[in-house]
Amino acid sequence: MLNEDAANPARTPWYDVAPSKDAVTETIEFIKWCWWVFLVVWLVAALRIKPTKERQSRGSQLIISGLVLIGFLLLAGKIRWMGLTSRVLPDTLAVRLAGDGITFIGLMTAVWARVILGGNWSSPVTFKEGHELVERGPYRWVRHPIYSGLLLMILGTACGIGRIGGFVGLILCFLGMWRKLRLEEALLTRHFPESYPKYMTRTKALIPYVL
Repeated sequence: MLNEDAANPARTPWYDVAPSKDAVTETIEFIKWCWWVFLVVWLVAALRIKPTKERQSRGSQLIISGLVLIGFLLLAGKIRWMGLTSRVLPDTLAVRLAGDGITFIGLMTAVWARVILGGNWSSPVTFKEGHELVERGPYRWVRHPIYSGLLLMILGTACGIGRIGGFVGLILCFLGMWRKLRLEEALLTRHFPESYPKYMTRTKALIPYVL
């Protein structure tokens, strides 16, 4: 006997509805546009950064970059080994919209944090000339809100795609960013031996009150 809801598609809850081809295209395009906005903001903001005073070792930088690069390749579906392209989330409109929403929130968080950080930002772990310990904006709640935003964007993208590879990529990106933030904190503790440890006791690294 057919399930009553299955026999009557009009009664299927909206969140359980399979997305149309147009909806799939639109949700994926929205995520792509979020990443393009992120890239443009970062490229423009990178034009105004402070000179570097101290830089991490090249070996540490390669390890972190390698983890994040592989993570993004998995997220983009460029690595297709051992069932990584298998779906792990249901392909429903609700899941795809949730992916869009999480990606957008992550973008806003990362951009806000980047604007507040200003010229103190750098891609590798560095200490800048005239480096400022920033505790305003999103830095009031977490020490690394740019990474928080990025990880949210990656999570949202993985949800939008719904495949195992995206979530494996999320884990690798998390590991790379966690390694990087630990190096950053060691560097900042050395240069701000009184204020940074106090700042660490008041805040979490990535998720307010949790992590």
